[in-house]
Amino acid sequence: MGGDGKVIGFAAIICIVCSLGLSAVNSSLKPRQDHNKLLDLRSKVLQAFGVPVANDKGKRLMSDEEIASIFESAVTGFVLDSTGNMVTNKAVSDLTVEEINGRDLETKLKQYYPYFVYTNPESGGKRYAIHVSGMGLWSVVKGYLALESDQATIAGLAVYDHLETPGLGGDVDKKWFLDQFKGKEMITDGKINYFRVLKPSAKADHASVNGPSGATMTSNGMTKFINSDFKVYNAHFSTLKGS
Repeated sequence: MGGDGKVIGFAAIICIVCSLGLSAVNSSLKPRQDHNKLLDLRSKVLQAFGVPVANDKGKRLMSDEEIASIFESAVTGFVLDSTGNMVTNKAVSDLTVEEINGRDLETKLKQYYPYFVYTNPESGGKRYAIHVSGMGLWSVVKGYLALESDQATIAGLAVYDHLETPGLGGDVDKKWFLDQFKGKEMITDGKINYFRVLKPSAKADHASVNGPSGATMTSNGMTKFINSDFKVYNAHFSTLKGS
């Protein structure tokens, strides 16, 4: 029994030491991980806006400093509640987009809806990137859908987080899929469209795109959450237009 006790005690000490070591490593790496996560999100938002952050193969063309500079000088962030009203509560407005996403977008009930406005430094024109997210097949798919200054025509889409099946639903972050969204319409002649992600063989129109092969559930999920999220943002944009 005494020998067994020593073995158990030794194993417990090893476990504690390893746990403390892993905890220390994780704590030391967290600032860098948070920085990289923020940088990746900003890169995706800028790509949705049409800023040439990366080439066609996905290789970055801008440094970390350039991305941060453009984002901080030309992009402004806002937060809406679930009815499309601007959130003015400082405790909420001061949260980073990542904190808002992590807190609310993993649940079925969304409490906050963040969006960005990009002002072109040369032309002064504006584009709006609304956050869209919801269940695909296996995971919550998250992205930013950029709208032109009319807040109706799609300028681009960037998907920045998902765990869908590689080669199937996982293709929602591929260039061939995302490029289809450019120029499509969420609103036509003042009427909101029901935007659709169709089967690969279907004929797409001004308010639809073709989804990945063998990814019906992922495509259906994107159809559902793109339309439901857009309604919230459109309620806000309609108020701005009215004023």
